[in-house]
Amino acid sequence: MTVRISATDWAEGGVTAEDAVAVARAFAAHGADAIDVSTGQVVADEKPEFGRSYQTPFADRVRHEAGVPVIAVGAISSWDDVNSLILAGRTDLCALARPHLYDPHWTLHAAAEQGYDGPGVAWPAPYRAGSRQPRTGRTDAPKPRLSLGG
Repeated sequence: MTVRISATDWAEGGVTAEDAVAVARAFAAHGADAIDVSTGQVVADEKPEFGRSYQTPFADRVRHEAGVPVIAVGAISSWDDVNSLILAGRTDLCALARPHLYDPHWTLHAAAEQGYDGPGVAWPAPYRAGSRQPRTGRTDAPKPRLSLGG
Protein backbone atom coordinates (compact mmCIF):
# COMPACT_ATOMS: atom_id res chain seq x y z
CA MET A 1 0.00 0.00 0.00
CA THR A 2 1.22 3.50 -0.79
CA VAL A 3 0.19 6.71 0.94
CA ARG A 4 0.44 10.18 -0.56
CA ILE A 5 1.52 12.97 1.76
CA SER A 6 2.02 16.67 1.29
CA ALA A 7 5.53 17.30 2.58
CA THR A 8 4.99 21.04 2.86
CA ASP A 9 2.06 23.33 2.27
CA TRP A 10 4.40 26.13 1.14
CA ALA A 11 2.92 28.51 3.72
CA GLU A 12 4.28 30.33 6.76
CA GLY A 13 3.70 28.30 9.93
CA GLY A 14 2.40 25.28 8.02
CA VAL A 15 3.57 21.72 7.47
CA THR A 16 7.36 21.36 7.29
CA ALA A 17 9.75 18.80 5.85
CA GLU A 18 10.42 17.62 9.43
CA ASP A 19 6.69 17.01 9.85
CA ALA A 20 6.67 15.03 6.60
CA VAL A 21 9.43 12.73 7.85
CA ALA A 22 7.51 12.08 11.08
CA VAL A 23 4.28 11.40 9.18
CA ALA A 24 6.07 9.04 6.78
CA ARG A 25 7.62 7.14 9.68
CA ALA A 26 4.18 6.72 11.26
CA PHE A 27 2.65 5.40 8.03
CA ALA A 28 5.57 3.02 7.51
CA ALA A 29 5.24 1.77 11.10
CA HIS A 30 1.61 0.96 10.36
CA GLY A 31 2.27 -0.98 7.17
CA ALA A 32 2.64 1.49 4.30
CA ASP A 33 5.01 0.05 1.70
CA ALA A 34 5.92 3.40 0.13
CA ILE A 35 5.20 7.10 0.49
CA ASP A 36 4.18 9.24 -2.49
CA VAL A 37 5.72 12.58 -1.57
CA SER A 38 3.92 15.59 -3.01
CA THR A 39 3.67 19.18 -1.81
CA GLY A 40 1.18 22.01 -1.69
CA GLN A 41 -2.39 22.37 -2.86
CA VAL A 42 -3.45 22.48 0.77
CA VAL A 43 -3.93 26.20 1.49
CA ALA A 44 -5.01 29.06 -0.76
CA ASP A 45 -2.07 31.35 0.08
CA GLU A 46 0.69 28.85 -0.73
CA LYS A 47 3.89 30.10 -2.34
CA PRO A 48 5.49 27.07 -4.01
CA GLU A 49 9.02 27.19 -5.36
CA PHE A 50 8.40 25.73 -8.82
CA GLY A 51 11.18 24.33 -10.95
CA ARG A 52 12.37 21.13 -12.59
CA SER A 53 11.78 18.20 -10.21
CA TYR A 54 10.98 20.76 -7.51
CA GLN A 55 9.34 18.27 -5.13
CA THR A 56 12.14 15.71 -5.32
CA PRO A 57 14.17 17.12 -2.39
CA PHE A 58 11.22 16.31 -0.11
CA ALA A 59 11.01 12.72 -1.40
CA ASP A 60 14.79 12.40 -1.03
CA ARG A 61 14.64 13.56 2.58
CA VAL A 62 11.74 11.28 3.51
CA ARG A 63 13.50 8.32 1.85
CA HIS A 64 16.75 8.83 3.71
CA GLU A 65 15.50 10.05 7.09
CA ALA A 66 12.40 7.87 7.46
CA GLY A 67 13.99 4.87 5.73
CA VAL A 68 10.90 4.14 3.63
CA PRO A 69 10.65 3.77 -0.17
CA VAL A 70 9.28 6.87 -1.87
CA ILE A 71 7.63 8.01 -5.07
CA ALA A 72 8.83 11.38 -6.36
CA VAL A 73 6.49 13.71 -8.25
CA GLY A 74 6.40 17.31 -9.45
CA ALA A 75 7.71 18.61 -12.78
CA ILE A 76 9.55 15.40 -13.64
CA SER A 77 9.08 15.19 -17.38
CA SER A 78 11.91 13.40 -19.17
CA TRP A 79 13.15 9.84 -19.01
CA ASP A 80 16.57 11.30 -18.29
CA ASP A 81 15.17 12.99 -15.17
CA VAL A 82 13.53 9.72 -14.08
CA ASN A 83 16.69 7.68 -14.60
CA SER A 84 18.89 10.28 -12.89
CA LEU A 85 16.67 10.52 -9.80
CA ILE A 86 16.43 6.77 -9.37
CA LEU A 87 20.12 6.04 -10.08
CA ALA A 88 21.18 8.82 -7.69
CA GLY A 89 19.17 7.13 -4.92
CA ARG A 90 16.88 10.13 -4.45
CA THR A 91 13.69 8.13 -5.06
CA ASP A 92 12.50 4.60 -5.65
CA LEU A 93 9.84 5.43 -8.23
CA CYS A 94 8.71 8.50 -10.18
CA ALA A 95 5.11 9.35 -10.99
CA LEU A 96 4.51 11.53 -14.02
CA ALA A 97 1.10 13.03 -14.69
CA ARG A 98 1.26 15.96 -17.10
CA PRO A 99 3.75 14.28 -19.46
CA HIS A 100 1.23 11.45 -19.89
CA LEU A 101 -1.60 13.94 -20.48
CA TYR A 102 0.50 15.55 -23.21
CA ASP A 103 1.59 12.21 -24.68
CA PRO A 104 -0.43 9.16 -23.62
CA HIS A 105 2.35 6.97 -25.06
CA TRP A 106 5.08 8.75 -23.07
CA THR A 107 6.35 5.53 -21.50
CA LEU A 108 6.51 3.73 -24.85
CA HIS A 109 8.30 6.68 -26.45
CA ALA A 110 10.77 6.87 -23.56
CA ALA A 111 11.54 3.16 -24.02
CA ALA A 112 12.00 3.60 -27.77
CA GLU A 113 14.31 6.61 -27.31
CA GLN A 114 16.51 4.52 -25.01
CA GLY A 115 16.48 1.47 -27.30
CA TYR A 116 14.63 -0.63 -24.73
CA ASP A 117 12.51 -3.46 -26.12
CA GLY A 118 11.82 -5.73 -23.17
CA PRO A 119 9.02 -6.61 -20.77
CA GLY A 120 6.43 -3.91 -20.27
CA VAL A 121 6.89 -2.37 -23.70
CA ALA A 122 4.15 -3.76 -25.91
CA TRP A 123 3.10 -1.37 -28.65
CA PRO A 124 -0.51 -1.83 -29.78
CA ALA A 125 -0.52 -3.31 -33.31
CA PRO A 126 -1.80 -0.14 -35.04
CA TYR A 127 0.99 1.92 -33.44
CA ARG A 128 4.03 -0.38 -33.87
CA ALA A 129 5.56 1.90 -36.48
CA GLY A 130 5.74 4.53 -33.74
CA SER A 131 8.12 2.32 -31.78
CA ARG A 132 10.95 3.71 -33.93
CA GLN A 133 11.77 7.39 -33.97
CA PRO A 134 11.15 8.94 -37.37
CA ARG A 135 14.22 9.96 -39.33
CA THR A 136 15.03 13.62 -39.36
CA GLY A 137 15.63 15.57 -42.55
CA ARG A 138 19.17 15.54 -43.89
CA THR A 139 21.04 18.77 -44.36
CA ASP A 140 24.00 17.24 -46.25
CA ALA A 141 21.97 15.84 -49.19
CA PRO A 142 20.60 17.42 -52.35
CA LYS A 143 17.52 19.57 -51.86
CA PRO A 144 14.13 17.99 -52.67
CA ARG A 145 12.88 18.46 -56.26
CA LEU A 146 9.51 19.68 -55.07
CA SER A 147 9.20 22.95 -53.22
CA LEU A 148 6.12 24.31 -51.58
CA GLY A 149 5.55 27.97 -52.24
CA GLY A 150 6.71 30.52 -54.76
